[in-house]
Amino acid sequence: MKQITRAIYVVQTAEDVTVEVEAIKVGNFATLSLDGESLKPVAGVSPLTYRFKVTLGPGFDHFGIISCHFPSSAPDDAHFQIFVSGSLGGGRFTGSDIRKADSSWSRSIEFRSM
Repeated sequence: MKQITRAIYVVQTAEDVTVEVEAIKVGNFATLSLDGESLKPVAGVSPLTYRFKVTLGPGFDHFGIISCHFPSSAPDDAHFQIFVSGSLGGGRFTGSDIRKADSSWSRSIEFRSM
């Protein structure tokens, strides 16, 4: 896996992708949808972790949306930090963050198959 931007990654067909959503000063109120389908988080793992296999061939993309919620009781500096990694190497990349003060509590994420 290679990171192009905080929201765009280059992956290989059949690569296992891990997306971690770390809640800071707030509960785990986050979801990940991939290609229009909600993914279930890996049970019993912290931070909130999602895994999927790249099923598309070269030249095609998987599109995701990470959606978060901040209850009114969350402090103003509460946020979620996203980390992305792949089974074929490249490291653990820091993705976008989502802050309570942001106008949108969701972020797009793209996985380009090469």
